[in-house]
Amino acid sequence: MNTYTQNKKVFINNTSILLASAFLIRLIYLILQNPSVEKLIEDELLYWNTSLIYLDKGFLEESIKAERMFGVFIYTKLLLILSSKSLKVYLVFQAILDSLNCFIVYKIGCLIFPKQKLYIYISAIISPLMIILSSQVLSETIFLFFFTLFLYFSAKVILEDKNLLYKMAMAGLFLGLSTTIRSITYPLIYLSIFPFVIILFKKNILKYKVFISSIIFLFFSLLPISSRVYENIKLHNTFSLTCQAGPHLAYWVAPLIISETKNISRTDAVHYIDKIADKYTFTDNNYKNDKILRQVGFKALSEINKVDIIFHWIKAGVINIAAPSILLDKSLRSLPHPSYYETGNILLWLKLIFTNSEYYKYFIFISIASISSIFTLVSFIVGSVHIFRTNRIIFFLTKLYILYFLLIIGPVLSPKYIFPILPCLFFYQGITLFKLVNFFKKQYVNNFRKT
Repeated sequence: MNTYTQNKKVFINNTSILLASAFLIRLIYLILQNPSVEKLIEDELLYWNTSLIYLDKGFLEESIKAERMFGVFIYTKLLLILSSKSLKVYLVFQAILDSLNCFIVYKIGCLIFPKQKLYIYISAIISPLMIILSSQVLSETIFLFFFTLFLYFSAKVILEDKNLLYKMAMAGLFLGLSTTIRSITYPLIYLSIFPFVIILFKKNILKYKVFISSIIFLFFSLLPISSRVYENIKLHNTFSLTCQAGPHLAYWVAPLIISETKNISRTDAVHYIDKIADKYTFTDNNYKNDKILRQVGFKALSEINKVDIIFHWIKAGVINIAAPSILLDKSLRSLPHPSYYETGNILLWLKLIFTNSEYYKYFIFISIASISSIFTLVSFIVGSVHIFRTNRIIFFLTKLYILYFLLIIGPVLSPKYIFPILPCLFFYQGITLFKLVNFFKKQYVNNFRKT
């Protein structure tokens, strides 16, 4: 047996072990959850029911098409076909896909942080947020699949010299495909050009080649969404991909900041938004209404001190990163607990949990899960310092990457909203775990020598 064959066999064996470990964890969680259609909630119901109609009748309602990206319904339709409309089989397929997501994160780790790659993978496979989201009928898992592939090929562009045009094309294609699932990455298509150009110039790539590679990246990024962009410009006179931005700003971002700054409940804040919205004339066009609601949102926020807005934006980002992902678990959510959006204040919400005996079980789970929150915050600092010392380019890119998504998410609170930055958090956690293991190894060796 030659060296190539041996290496190939080792690679296949290692890959199989890595994928199997990730899938086994997700499968166990699925079995414990015992999913059923009756247990579907919120967006899950929307995706499940809409996809069934799409599969059976071949069309989507116009309001759904305007609000959501089309790619997610192609994905759910495909899984419904493969699973024969069985929810449990559907989620098993999604668990397999999420296991692949973990492996792609591992491959990115191999490129950027080879010493810490295994610890990065461990962080990914035991991530409560990835496990929980993959057990639900949502768009996050398939989005992460495409987006992590974008990150993988982007890392290869930055760190390697060969096949630049191919890697730029692949990075663009997978960024475009992720945008067909969630429009949150649409601005990133254009913004990504700047760091790519700067890095390629820094690598002394010829100017004409940088120009061509940028054009290729843009072409392949826009290709998957080109029909949607063209249709929206032609029919609705807008470059927006969906009509979600206005409702998000007016009825999620603005009420949260208003409730915090004016010390009122979110319900009262929404009534305040309604009063502003009553001054506008709405139409039967979703995209026109989207523009109106943006004006409503900006009008409401214009009356608040800019420093307060920035403060609550930053505070929400820190809370979302640190918040225990177990909060999204359906079993935990079914336990009695106060609604954060009703209290409108994080400190009051925590006080209610700590002082009300009715919320005792919820309090116990939150207290235990808070250990992971502390580790996440510590790893954010430790990982950032390590990357700053070892690779300044990666340091600034990861910080821009996190900042981009935190700016778009805004002050809306929920652990699930940080899912796009999970790969970066896994890098930080993997680096921190690596340092912890090495620290304890040294302590063990020193103690052993003394004895």
